[in-house]
Amino acid sequence: MIHEISGGTSSLELYDDYLVIKPSNVQKLNGHTQTIPLEQVVTISIVKPFLRVPYLQVITPGLKTTKKDNVKGAAANVVLIQPGKMKTAVKIRDYIASYKSTRNNRTASPAPTGSIDDLRQLAELRDSGVITTQEFEAKKKQILGL
Repeated sequence: MIHEISGGTSSLELYDDYLVIKPSNVQKLNGHTQTIPLEQVVTISIVKPFLRVPYLQVITPGLKTTKKDNVKGAAANVVLIQPGKMKTAVKIRDYIASYKSTRNNRTASPAPTGSIDDLRQLAELRDSGVITTQEFEAKKKQILGL
């Protein structure tokens, strides 16, 4: 295991090429343990809502996001970031971004990998603050094959 973070609703364990999200004892009824290969991660974001506990959210294909994801925990691929754990959350985010970047650089020429619906969903994630404008632009280029 490379890094681990836990908080409130769930915990996340990061390994070389996959991660595991587990619900806390309180959330076991609402979620299940998930093993996610890093290739399947669309993006990972640190969300800092105003006057609320920040959280780490792993976005995967088909994940439906809402404004109440921070209370859903593992069911929404979310781990609350407890005080003093922000550095660990940043390390996890940066590791996955680096892993994805290294993988993407190995491919020959990018081909369009998505549709207009993917762009709409991505724009919704950006507009709701789940991903940054920079993450949106990078993924948009990937989808359009630019």
